[in-house]
Amino acid sequence: MIKPDAYPAMGSIIDLICANNLVINKLKMSRFTKRSAGQFYKEHVGKAFYPNLEGLMTSDVVIGMELVGPEAVTKWREIIGPTDTAAAQAQCPGSIRALYGTDQTKNAVHGADSIGSYKQEHDFWFDGQDVAARPMQTTAVLDNCTLCLIKPHILKEGKCGQVIEMILGAGFEISAMEMFNLSRPVVEEFYDVYKGVLPEYLPLVENLSSGPIIALEVR
Repeated sequence: MIKPDAYPAMGSIIDLICANNLVINKLKMSRFTKRSAGQFYKEHVGKAFYPNLEGLMTSDVVIGMELVGPEAVTKWREIIGPTDTAAAQAQCPGSIRALYGTDQTKNAVHGADSIGSYKQEHDFWFDGQDVAARPMQTTAVLDNCTLCLIKPHILKEGKCGQVIEMILGAGFEISAMEMFNLSRPVVEEFYDVYKGVLPEYLPLVENLSSGPIIALEVR
């Protein structure tokens, strides 16, 4: 999970994930409420540092991801580095928390510490047939915005983070983001306006239905 303090670095963090041969299988931008933060961090509620943690996690959007690869839990923990940014900078200077963290709370990212934690956190973000009942909802604003689709070939080439960096660097806000797998019939409906108009209509359909895409609300 990319925390609010690392929002400007989300593209670079995604690039590091891809560079370390972890596959992003699911991705969604969302926002914690005080209630959902308390549920997600229930083992920390009541501890001295929790008010600061709650304040950070409810301050802005977060990005949850399911990462897939051999020993993914252990590997991700190695990539992000120690919880304390100062320790990360001293012990693992190339880690995500060393590069983008500030302190023990504003340390850029979160990572499940065990298979059991992963399963609980995955379900919290992504599970359940009733999408409206999930704790982590979309952050779409539907105001002063346009759509950006990062296509399957960009994800396969590990260039998704570069695209995100270019969007933020141009002064836009990414106010919602989610990964989808679109079936061919859905893509054909999406591109229906181009059917019989663009010679490349069929290649467009084939490309967009060939793997996962990431949809962004850009403002």
